[in-house]
Amino acid sequence: MKIRVLTPQDDLWALTDLLHRAYAPLAARGLRFTATHQTTEVTTERLFKGHPLAAEIDGRIVGTITIYPPKPKHRTATYRDPHTHGFGQFAVEPALSGQGIGRRLHQAALEHALSQGARFMALDTAEPATDLIATYERWGYTIVERVQWGDTNYPSVLMRRALGPA
Repeated sequence: MKIRVLTPQDDLWALTDLLHRAYAPLAARGLRFTATHQTTEVTTERLFKGHPLAAEIDGRIVGTITIYPPKPKHRTATYRDPHTHGFGQFAVEPALSGQGIGRRLHQAALEHALSQGARFMALDTAEPATDLIATYERWGYTIVERVQWGDTNYPSVLMRRALGPA
């Protein structure tokens, strides 16, 4: 498996389909994450607002994560912080879950953020998704804020962790 930067020449329709499949269990629980239903145009817009990475096996994209720089005008303090990068659109092909693809994508995201001068990495997820929160806590994240986004049907938690040597 290799991790590489996604480009506009990649099959973004197939990537959108991957996101839909990966987020389908959350949709089945009634959680309306953007990635459960977004169009290819929305996928493209979200990817290229950041630094999108792909996990690839034998020429096939099997996972993705996008790293976002600080957002000085964001409504939350966490994402406004000039030393905090965030990530989203994080997905792994469901049939390959549990094989370390997500961990490797996450590690690549941390390394990219650190190379850009970040001191922290942040994310947000649905507060009812306690399984995801537990995973992120194992990866060193702690809850720092709570928010209700206008386009979701659940409250979210923002989580953050320090970067650099452990």
